[in-house]
Amino acid sequence: MSQSKGQKSPSDEFDLFREMMHDVARIKADDIVRQEHQGLTPEQQAERQRAAQAQEDEDSIALSEEVRDWIEPHDPIFWRKDGVQDGVFRQLKKGHYEPQATLNLHHLRVREARREVAGFIADCYRRGIRTGLIIHGLGLKSQPRPALLKSLCNQWLPELEPVLAFHTAQKHHGGAGATYVMIRKNSERKLATKEQNRKR
Repeated sequence: MSQSKGQKSPSDEFDLFREMMHDVARIKADDIVRQEHQGLTPEQQAERQRAAQAQEDEDSIALSEEVRDWIEPHDPIFWRKDGVQDGVFRQLKKGHYEPQATLNLHHLRVREARREVAGFIADCYRRGIRTGLIIHGLGLKSQPRPALLKSLCNQWLPELEPVLAFHTAQKHHGGAGATYVMIRKNSERKLATKEQNRKR
């Protein structure tokens, strides 16, 4: 069906709404049960936190601020590691895995966004969060070209070791202005899953 010139489609209106949601901050998944490290002294826990922060900083620095391949604002982005099953990837694409944590990159400079993305993925991995949502927007006014942060997210995510796959979100989660990210299980989650399976 043709659309009159100047009339916004529902998709455009939803993306505009997402662009206006600039005050949305990273949401911590409070309903996720954090498994505490049993028997660790406060000094050992502090050392683990310092090591985790150092890894985040290292990951962030390794991500380039130069775009290698530009993405058009409304084009989908997607990627998966070898071994991610077709059915699992389809479920991610369809939005069937509800995001447990969200990162909003609106109004961030590239360097800030780079650090936030690296930190967000590391935080999700540590907390056992399997599906995250990154809101990068369409970047219609970004410089030097549109979709700057979207193009960089498409470039950065495959370089972060915990990321198994990602896909442009469904409309109710932000459409072309947002991306689902699937994160691998951490060692504690793997042990918990094994224990659950053993008890069955």
